Amino acid sequence: MMTRATLFALVVGCLLGIPGTAPADERAKPDLKTLFEEVRKLVEQYYPKAKVTLSDQTISFEFNTRKYMIHEALLSGEWQDAFEEVGPQKGGICGSLDLRDGRWGGQACLPQSFDKRYFTNLARAPYSKRLDRHLLVSLKYPRDVPVEFRETFVRMVDGFEKYIPAKDK
Repeated sequence: MMTRATLFALVVGCLLGIPGTAPADERAKPDLKTLFEEVRKLVEQYYPKAKVTLSDQTISFEFNTRKYMIHEALLSGEWQDAFEEVGPQKGGICGSLDLRDGRWGGQACLPQSFDKRYFTNLARAPYSKRLDRHLLVSLKYPRDVPVEFRETFVRMVDGFEKYIPAKDK
């Protein structure tokens, strides 16, 4: 979706004979193809029938999942109504890696594992100073996840910067 600032910059750029002018704050999105291929290879090594996709700045994968009704406590300690969340069944896996600007600024201290009773959600947000971006990671796995898969995955996402080429300036 084009913002008003982008549209304004393009119109002014065309009037001044400078095609393709856009505001400096709208940075080019890094190419995630190499990271996607590495994630795909790792996931398919342990889960050959997994579906692995790349959409914009998000890599997702899933195999043998279902919808669960999850109950969690609010910050006040009161229980909220159950909500639906997709998670892995025994022998399954699901996760997402979303490249975002700047450092992680969310409420939770990451990395952290969240026990969802039926599965564990490992959340991480490694930061790249070179890219000035963080990779928001969610890996949902059941108790039977191969330890080697989980350890290799964590090393890969923590070093995500090496899979993203530097832009020539």
